[in-house]
Amino acid sequence: MLLDKCRQAFLSVSKFSAREKLFFLFAMAAGFLISADYAIIRSVSNSLFIHAYGASAFPYAWLVSIPLNLIAVSLYNYCLPKFGCFPVFLVSAAMISLGNAVCVPIIDKFSFLPFVLYVWKELYVMLMFQQLWSVIHASTVLRQAKYLYGILFGIGALGGFCGSLLPSFGAVEMGSEVLLLSSLPIYLLLTWVYFGLLKYSQKVSWQEMASKGGWHSISEGFRLIGSSRLLMAILGMVCFMQIAATLTDFQFHAFLEAEYPEKDLRTAFIGKISCIGNILTMTFQFVGVFLLIHYLGLQRAHFFVPFMLALNALAFMIFPVFGLITCCFVVIKCLDFSIFGVIKEMLYVPMRQEEKFHAKAVIDVFMYRTAKAIASLGILWIQWLALGNTAIFSSINLLIFCIWCIVVFSLRESYKASEGIPVE
Repeated sequence: MLLDKCRQAFLSVSKFSAREKLFFLFAMAAGFLISADYAIIRSVSNSLFIHAYGASAFPYAWLVSIPLNLIAVSLYNYCLPKFGCFPVFLVSAAMISLGNAVCVPIIDKFSFLPFVLYVWKELYVMLMFQQLWSVIHASTVLRQAKYLYGILFGIGALGGFCGSLLPSFGAVEMGSEVLLLSSLPIYLLLTWVYFGLLKYSQKVSWQEMASKGGWHSISEGFRLIGSSRLLMAILGMVCFMQIAATLTDFQFHAFLEAEYPEKDLRTAFIGKISCIGNILTMTFQFVGVFLLIHYLGLQRAHFFVPFMLALNALAFMIFPVFGLITCCFVVIKCLDFSIFGVIKEMLYVPMRQEEKFHAKAVIDVFMYRTAKAIASLGILWIQWLALGNTAIFSSINLLIFCIWCIVVFSLRESYKASEGIPVE
């Protein structure tokens, strides 16, 4: 059965036109490069942040991201129909590569820069993936998405694995700060790749989309979300995943700070954990997603994610030690960037263009980070009450996963439509 499915996928790809094959080749290359850069910068920025402020300061950075994300999404939605994909991408790439390079010689001289770098990194990676996936959605049909999205995510994980090798083996010898220079060559190459992606993509009429009104206003994105039950559910699931991931992230970094007090050793450890995580993510994306979607269907695959994360939380509640919280951290990140990411993106495929670009930007950029900020308020409140950071956070996660399953169960008809099954 599995071999038959693989054979069908191969035959379908072989029937693609030359233009379609080149489009997906450039899409894979773009995902690879964005993930590679993020794996490097994440290891460095997280370690420098802990070195400068301690792990307890992470919630404040997540809170600051709310207004910055609001500004970023508003600018993105305003500029995209006005200037088009490539000019917006070009400015973004220049700001990222030059900004990271400028930090190298001065980040130790200004105490606020590790904070800025951490927040900036979390913001720009979402915008870059948004610019990539919006183009992919506009050029993809459902029959292609069912098997190609897993491949695209898998290549991204491969990029993350390759990128994480640099801090894993170079942080101690080169120093953490020097690794920030890697963004410059990566984004130069990525700019050429993105140009090729747009060249072979389906052309989107930005003027027509803008003429429908509200493109420059983030409130229009919320209006689209509010008018669609499926978009509301996607928003909810994104928030559930990010709140749970943020609570686990905080637990992990609190343990990490105590276990690895030296900056460069901590950077190297984060890089090694990223390597392991990306290997697991690739396995989920190339094999796990394919099996889940074809044997369970889209809705049951969505049930699988909160079920696995519930087991994750229960394990740490029983054994609250550094090794297990590291495992929990890796698992939730892998599921977020693999199975959950693929099946969430598939729900966007049947939607209208303005929903794929405009509403998606609000959900995947603004609300993604807003959910982290909501979790941050909870963390600060729990710290203020001195309730600890182990069992209480895992208990909250268990409650979130139960609500998540209820949301998935309530959308049976919407999942049928997303899978191309006629709804009676």
